[in-house]
This record gives sequence, structure tokens and C-alpha cells, in this order.
Amino acid sequence: MDFDQVKAYWEQRAGSDSSAQSTTMDFYLRDIEYRVVSGLIKIYLPKSVMDVGCGDARTTVRLSAEHPEIAFSGGDYSASMVKNARGNISAMGIENLDVMECDVFQALPVHDLGMIYTTRCLINLPGWEMQQAALNNICNALAPGGFYVMIENFVEGHENFNAVRRDFGLPEIPVREHNFFFEREKLIDFVSDRFDVLEEVNISSSYYLASRAIYSRICQDKGEEPDYFDSHHQYASQLPFCGEYGPVRMICMRRR
Repeated sequence: MDFDQVKAYWEQRAGSDSSAQSTTMDFYLRDIEYRVVSGLIKIYLPKSVMDVGCGDARTTVRLSAEHPEIAFSGGDYSASMVKNARGNISAMGIENLDVMECDVFQALPVHDLGMIYTTRCLINLPGWEMQQAALNNICNALAPGGFYVMIENFVEGHENFNAVRRDFGLPEIPVREHNFFFEREKLIDFVSDRFDVLEEVNISSSYYLASRAIYSRICQDKGEEPDYFDSHHQYASQLPFCGEYGPVRMICMRRR
């Protein structure tokens, strides 16, 4: 898919589904992401935080409620997603979160932020060159010393995970046609000019092994379709992070 086709996909998705699964079918993966970002906020104590590619802002609504002393913002290029986000903010009575329509491929309409985070946002840009431009825009919107929490999908963990699925007699899970995964070494080389990498961890490895290898094999043996709300997913999401057998990686970096 090209840029306009990916954007149209998310407009359609937001217009037809305003549920908790409008941006991902995997509810518990989003819960893992929420806990990771919340933990880093508690460590670094930024005064302002932006969710770039916020979608329906469910994660940022939770974070805003948990951290009322912080000024939160969210941005998304889908007008329908922004509409859904504003509905979620209103429904929860959140007063320290504002959302706007903006595109990470363009200069962001904010500056001097204490923290920016993305959760599976930049993988929707169809190509490395566009992703590099987005990373530069994120850097430019941060204050010197500000933090970028990158939670995105990477090729290496995805391939390792599919190798396990093959060993379990399961079909590989392909990269979706609207996604373009990062290569870790290429990404680290690019950001090293403007960021210091503070921490990185694969946040999906344990979860994917339990939910998409073991549980999926159990379902296959029973002739059942996996259920994202099954207790296997719930308990798997509580496992400690270990290994490199999932696509979703968190890299926390600080702007120089």
C-alpha cells in the first residue's frame, strides 16, 4: 500500500469501529504498551507528553487519568480517529489531554515536549525514507533532553517468532500489507546522530510465545479459532519480558 491507501485504511477502520479493538485486535498487547509507557513516565517525570499516532487515544486517556499533573496531547492523521479520540476523552472526563489532527510525516505542530511516544505508528509509513523523516520530526518536537519512547515492530523479532510457529506446526503470520517493519541495526545507526539510546527491550516476546505459539497450537488441535480475550492472552500479558521472539520492541532514547 502507498501512503494514501494506508491513511484510507485507517479512516475506514475508525469510521466502522469505535471499540477498544479499533486500532488493534489485540487488547492485551495494548495493555502491555500502556504499562511500559506509564513506567517510563514515572521514571523520567516529563511535564508534557505527546502520543504521536494516537488513534482513538484509549492508551493516552488511561495515562492522562493516571498522571493528572502532566499535560498530555495526541495527534493522528485520521480525522475519524481524532473524532473517536475526542469522544473517549469526553466520556472519561479527562481535562489534561488534547488531541489534534496532524501527520508525523510533516513537521509536528508542537515543540519543546518532555516526552513523545509512538505505539505501532511509524510502521504505517510505507518505506524507510518516510520513517526517517518522521523520526526527524519527532526529534524536532522534543526539547533538548526530551525522551522518545519508540514502541514499534521490527523484522528480526518477527522472523524469530515465525520460526517458532513453524516448529509448532503453525503457519507463519505475515506482515500486514499496510505495515513496514523496522530493521534494528539500521534504525540504531540512524538515530545515533541525534539521540542517546537509554534502554531497549522486546516487550512482545514472552507474550507472543504464550499467546501465538502455545495457545494457537492448543486452538489448532481443538479445531477452534483463537480468541484475543481468552485467559491465555490475559495471563501471557503478565509474563516478564525475555527473549527476541516477537515483533514489538521498545526503545527509549533521549534527544541530545
